[in-house]
Amino acid sequence: MAKRIYHLDLMFDVDQVTRALHYHIDGLKGSPFQGEGRLAGTFHFNAGDELFVTVKSTANKKDKARFVITDFTLASIPTLPAGKYFLSLFDKHCACIRVTDWGIPEFGRDNSNERDEITIKALHPLLVTAPNGQWEMSGYLSVLIEKLGEDGEMKQIPRLFYFDPESSSGSGGDIKD
Repeated sequence: MAKRIYHLDLMFDVDQVTRALHYHIDGLKGSPFQGEGRLAGTFHFNAGDELFVTVKSTANKKDKARFVITDFTLASIPTLPAGKYFLSLFDKHCACIRVTDWGIPEFGRDNSNERDEITIKALHPLLVTAPNGQWEMSGYLSVLIEKLGEDGEMKQIPRLFYFDPESSSGSGGDIKD
């Protein structure tokens, strides 16, 4: 099977009070999300697929906000015995994968709602290595936000955001009907 390339887009607002990280996974040939069948409810990949990560934030234009990614860790833990030989969808020996190499921030502005947008892309994709199985996948994004305070001084705010989809690869494991 030919390798497929997917994009994991992570989004947050610098003013949001929740820790929930909005996420979206898509590719040129559509989403890997399985809406029905044996693997319904999972994002399904095959060994050799690549997953590129992009982080985007929004903020009020007047806040002059910026952010730096201090850590992004993706944990994937097998849910069935079929995945026992791979601790992660992305690594045979490690349940947690860290993305450490990030590009230069790209700045944009949505003039219709006075919002700034900042996008940072990982320099290298995550490679799906597991040939078969199911995983509980959780992502944790730590950022350091810099924004203009009410006193006119720039202040730094450390934040943690997370998301929690399920994933599968190959046939999804030895599920007995």
